[in-house]
Amino acid sequence: MKWGIERPKLLTRMSELPGCGSRIRQQYDNFLKLKYEVNWHWVRNPASSRSLRSMPPRLNKMQQRLVEELYCTGVAVCHFDELCQNRGLWDSLSAHVSEFAASDEVQSVVTKRQQDFEEKRDFRSIEHYIITKYPQDRKPLITASNTLLNFGLDPLILDVANSYMGMWSKLIYFDMWYTLPLNTETRFASQRWHRDPEDRRKIRTFLYFTEVDTGAGPMEYLSGSHSGGPYEHVFPWEGPLGTPYPPDGEVERKIPTSQHVILKGPPGTLIFCDTAGFHRGGISRTAPRILATSAFVTPASLHRRRYEIDDSVRNSPWSAPARFAVM
Repeated sequence: MKWGIERPKLLTRMSELPGCGSRIRQQYDNFLKLKYEVNWHWVRNPASSRSLRSMPPRLNKMQQRLVEELYCTGVAVCHFDELCQNRGLWDSLSAHVSEFAASDEVQSVVTKRQQDFEEKRDFRSIEHYIITKYPQDRKPLITASNTLLNFGLDPLILDVANSYMGMWSKLIYFDMWYTLPLNTETRFASQRWHRDPEDRRKIRTFLYFTEVDTGAGPMEYLSGSHSGGPYEHVFPWEGPLGTPYPPDGEVERKIPTSQHVILKGPPGTLIFCDTAGFHRGGISRTAPRILATSAFVTPASLHRRRYEIDDSVRNSPWSAPARFAVM
């Protein structure tokens, strides 16, 4: 999954110059770190916090519970039907995801990657163990009718993210995932414990469309490892340019197993998670894990939208928090 900070093309070329390139890149990275801290403490985030205070959302009881659990543990779970009574929205999302998962394109990729993996038993033989709806090497153009965009901007979702972060947030990503079932015990990339580098406080949502049991590779979380939690200083979040993966085995040694949450659930399970806390993807062995996901960060984040918007999005009558999130 190709995440990253967008650096100017000229800087990228300059950083490749022999002799001085590495220093140029280091100086620019220092500038980015300073920019992030200034926007976090004094500019963008404080202004966004004032926006939230000027228009506080009215949370229902389920939203209140989710926000309280996020504060306490860094993760909160409910069923879609508990939060949203709009069955039409579920049907639309489900049809959208089912079409993606059953498409000839996805199924051919599934078959090819499983065959390649079985032949070499090496993750390097496949592009990734997750197949996504949108390409990872370019930004898709999104219209106002996009189902995933509308779900992310729905007040039932957005108000939870904003209330937890204490400010209006930015919706920088949404997609559908098909996790390959692979016969392996080896953990690779995001299947290892890590903290997402995009922000020191961040919300990811995961909405399951299949039964996610132990064999389907449920996501795992270490409760209390988020900002403000009792384990936030265990291999702490290192900043927007930090390395998210600590040495294998060290996280388990420092955080007790009682904090280990395995996020299993039936179709409709909806997870809110601060992924600046420790989490990892499970290993799908017997069945695919099919879900929709979205990511919210604070305005200080150096990571911008991973999608482009057209005029239909710009001209839609979104609420003020939704317009802020997507613009």
